[in-house]
Amino acid sequence: MDDRTAIPIKHWSMSEAVKQIAACNFNCEAGPLHKNDAWNWLTGAAEIGPDYWPGQGVWFEIEAEAAGKELKQMVHFFIVGCQMESGADSRYWVYDLSYDPPAPYHYGTVHFRRIPGASLHLTNPAN
Repeated sequence: MDDRTAIPIKHWSMSEAVKQIAACNFNCEAGPLHKNDAWNWLTGAAEIGPDYWPGQGVWFEIEAEAAGKELKQMVHFFIVGCQMESGADSRYWVYDLSYDPPAPYHYGTVHFRRIPGASLHLTNPAN
């Protein structure tokens, strides 16, 4: 049995993962990690790239109305697409979500389109 199976897997966004690795103060062939060219490229790319990746599971709150009552529930989805959009003063990423497990080229149904990253969660906040 693999020892890793006993440890719960933490889910990461790109920004959280970069922040955690940087906090470890690793050393590399150039000395401190912040002097490594590949690390500097990776952190720069992470700052402008998507925080979530296709195939990653996320939680999203869905809303509906039934019998005059507003219903809300956190639901687990998979990221099946991401696009960069822009406003008057910033660029940001939006994501397409599906219940269908991801597959190459994802020929399943996209249930929600263009969801801002700020609306997504790596864990169910209701728990």
